[in-house]
Amino acid sequence: MGRESDLLFGLLALQMNFISKENLLECAALWMNDSRTPIAKLLQDRGFLKAKQGVALAAMVEAQVESNHGDARRSLAAATIDRDLRESLLALNVPPDFRESLAWVQARGAGPARASVAETPFVAPAAEGRYRLGAELGRGGLGQVVEGFDAGLERDIAVKLTLDGASDEVADRFVREARLAGRLDHPNIVPVFDFGTLGGAKGRLFLAMKRVRGRDLGQVLESIGREGSTAREEWSRTRLLQVFQEICHGMAFAHHRGVIHRDLKPANIMLGDFGEVHIVDWGLAKVLGERAERRKGEIGTAAPAADSELTLDGDIVGTPSYMPPEQAEGRTHEVDQRSDIYSLGAILYEILTLKPPVEGRTALEIITRVREGKIAAPSTTASFNRPRDDTLRTVRGAPSHSSSLPPLPPELDAICLKALAFRREDRFQTVLALLQEVQLFLDGAKERRRNRRLAEEGVAKARSAMARHERVVEEARVAASDAKKAEKAAQPWNEDQSPLWSAQDRAKGLEREGVEAFSEANAALTEALGHERDHAEARRLKAELFWRKFLEAETREDEKEMLLHRRVVEQYNDGPLDALLKGDGLLTVRTRAYSCRCLLDGRWVKPEELAHLGYHPYSGRALDGRKGAEGLPELEPKEAVPLKAHRESCVQVALKGAEVWLWRYEERGRRLMPVTPTGMDTSRAAPEALVAATFEGGSPFRPQGPGAWLGRTPIERCSVAMGSYLLLVAHEGRAPLRVPVTIPRCGAWEQDLTLWQSAEIPGGFIPISAGPCDLQGDPENPVAGPLQTAVVADVFMARHPVTCGEYCAFLNDLARTDPVQAARRVPRESPDGGSCWPGPPFAVPTAVWLAGASPELRAKARRLRNCPLDWEEDWPVCCISWEDGMKYCSWKRRRDGILLVLPHEQEWEKSARGTDRRFFPWGRHFSEAWMNTSRSHADGMRPVVVGEYPSDESPYGVRGLSGNCRCACLNDPGGEYPGWRVYRGGHWSNMGALSRVTSRSGALTRHVTDAHGLRLAVLPRPRR
Repeated sequence: MGRESDLLFGLLALQMNFISKENLLECAALWMNDSRTPIAKLLQDRGFLKAKQGVALAAMVEAQVESNHGDARRSLAAATIDRDLRESLLALNVPPDFRESLAWVQARGAGPARASVAETPFVAPAAEGRYRLGAELGRGGLGQVVEGFDAGLERDIAVKLTLDGASDEVADRFVREARLAGRLDHPNIVPVFDFGTLGGAKGRLFLAMKRVRGRDLGQVLESIGREGSTAREEWSRTRLLQVFQEICHGMAFAHHRGVIHRDLKPANIMLGDFGEVHIVDWGLAKVLGERAERRKGEIGTAAPAADSELTLDGDIVGTPSYMPPEQAEGRTHEVDQRSDIYSLGAILYEILTLKPPVEGRTALEIITRVREGKIAAPSTTASFNRPRDDTLRTVRGAPSHSSSLPPLPPELDAICLKALAFRREDRFQTVLALLQEVQLFLDGAKERRRNRRLAEEGVAKARSAMARHERVVEEARVAASDAKKAEKAAQPWNEDQSPLWSAQDRAKGLEREGVEAFSEANAALTEALGHERDHAEARRLKAELFWRKFLEAETREDEKEMLLHRRVVEQYNDGPLDALLKGDGLLTVRTRAYSCRCLLDGRWVKPEELAHLGYHPYSGRALDGRKGAEGLPELEPKEAVPLKAHRESCVQVALKGAEVWLWRYEERGRRLMPVTPTGMDTSRAAPEALVAATFEGGSPFRPQGPGAWLGRTPIERCSVAMGSYLLLVAHEGRAPLRVPVTIPRCGAWEQDLTLWQSAEIPGGFIPISAGPCDLQGDPENPVAGPLQTAVVADVFMARHPVTCGEYCAFLNDLARTDPVQAARRVPRESPDGGSCWPGPPFAVPTAVWLAGASPELRAKARRLRNCPLDWEEDWPVCCISWEDGMKYCSWKRRRDGILLVLPHEQEWEKSARGTDRRFFPWGRHFSEAWMNTSRSHADGMRPVVVGEYPSDESPYGVRGLSGNCRCACLNDPGGEYPGWRVYRGGHWSNMGALSRVTSRSGALTRHVTDAHGLRLAVLPRPRR
């Protein structure tokens, strides 16, 4: 300890009556001459102070200094002591560096005038001649209350007076009490009629109050506990609880006016002779929201008794046995209405048990026990004929009394202990809530107990049914999967289908059992809430039960069921599901780039590096060795090949500072449009150049509004409402990105983006950024598979399918070296049928070409079946097989030196749907006006120039995915079709309903139809 803390220790020891003034001065004289020995040790060495007392005092000093932000000098200056003691200390051999600190310690009655609680000067008006004072009614540490007579109004009053020589602190409290009284006009709060001075402007301050003839609640409780007293018949428990309700009414009003009492106790509750109940003594009251004042503590020669009011530097104020823990620990910033609720709980405790909740031999001992927060239930305290312990004292100083009391019902136990909860959050949050609980008890405890018992029985039954429902639902899910496997394994020609039927019956049976368990749980909860409509556990379980059903419906995207179940959840949810219902999530965006130049300069790629999602990218061979899934092995290189592609070991490094804007996808005109979200930062609009660089001309999906500015990467855990969004990302020296993301319900989306140099992205290709996406799971599509989530790596997807002109260039280049092979790859009506294009040299038989061709060549040209128009150079190529597409990839790969492939169907579906499970590139609604299908033209179906339907555009900007031509994929459909390959997308001759981007079809690798074409992808690096 420093000098200031040392002296404060001695002054507190004197205040607690552990030592005498002479003891302190004797040790202080020695300590002033040599401060190396602390006052605490000097006092203990001379037998003036016990070790345990020293420990308690050290804790008090530490608390005082801590409350002054560690400033011991300020803590010492806050003290006021006896004038004689101060002069005696200054007369000692005080070191020069300490004299100034000691000089700041003021004697009682000395010091400059203090500002009032409102921080404005206050001069109390004089009231000479109006009031006649009589006998004393009571006296406390702050003043006395005397009888009075108001000559002006001719009525009896009570007058509260400051004591002679009162300190400025007492004056402040009188001012505070008077001003607070002006706020508190309520039948249960004793009114103050007047305030001023008696005996001139510098006389004693007074408060003129209503004279309440009767006793305080503490006196009543003492009389009830007195042996042989008749007060118990007069003051029944019911009557006392009604008195308590009156107290609650008064405090509820005070709290409504922003006032907390901070010293509620039975002695401050006056009970009039005619049934009046008044809360008195608001001298320690506080107005919430006003700046708290620091009060100087009084340090005197008398130790505080158990019934004393404590004031230690403004941190600990109130009466210990009724003081909440936060008040006892000096945490004044935490004292609020709930602190008064604790004190009300202490009053209720004493009403029920005739004992305060915390007792002790000294105020310090009581405060220590309050801080521990260990309070016995009233029902265990109010026992019959407890042994008397005269060493334990209540706050009034009388020995703790006990008497035979009627048994306490558990409802009152619960009410009392909740009000006395150690943590403020666990108490009643308002006085009215406490009052309501007491009223409910008085209204019908017996009926409540019966209803509670029946409600608990219903809740127990519901818990059991809910557990069974959860178990059965999981079993039903597994059984349904087993039934599908059995259906695939069943041989149609086999008459014995019993294994399949058994699996299907089990799945159906479990499904019915799950419905029954749900119904049973719902019925049990409905019955429980019928007995007790506000039963918290029943309401919570009801909300949770229907929340599970809501999530199931949300997974199925069943909007009607979602709405139905959500309404039930909202009806019974009392808060725990608020966040889940709102669904806000977190978005993280980080950017990175490759540190190498593999995509710019190229490298030699070894054959063993060539793999893509389980397939060889050159041949389409399944790498797991499945028979029939060999693809075209002759296309696989035997030696290293030059390609612009990364190694699997190539390193990406963080590239910070990318600017990110966000738009929310909202349905406008049956299409999902990116619009600027409300409630987010729009101060920095996305540059028009960024929008133009990421959206093709004529796109109907250009973002609406400036976009929400998220900042520069890395963007960590940005709060965003659940839903589907579009990000535009720009970084100097890098190509801009168009990135859809989906914020899941109360989930987090982490988007790690690779930033590419413009030269790294092949012309006509769009970056599809790596990340998760949902695949399949379309309830309205009978050919879609179950919902699954996949993480798809970075890939470049062609904006448009390969056109007839591009494919014709391939044929003519191939014909120069292998005319037979070229003739086999020409668009044709069937795998081995006649070609639709004349050649070699091959030409797309457009109307212009046909007009200039010879009759012999024109005779070799064929229109597409059922198409009324001639071919066009910019139509997507069709009438080719999967093998033709692989040959085209091989030719273009050698020519361009990049890893061109047919896309895996996961890459195709992600590029079509984005991340929000849409069913069409533009959203969730079908319209043949937005894609090229068999019903899109009044004069007959036909292909159209790629890009002609701008609405057939995905969130990434890929065009023509739901119509015009169906595209071949690298992978097989799995199962019993290893020799087939998947085709995805709609086409010009199919019905529009088959154009959902969740639709899958397949064909043999040599199969040819007028629907089949191809779209290319580029792999930045091969991946297994």
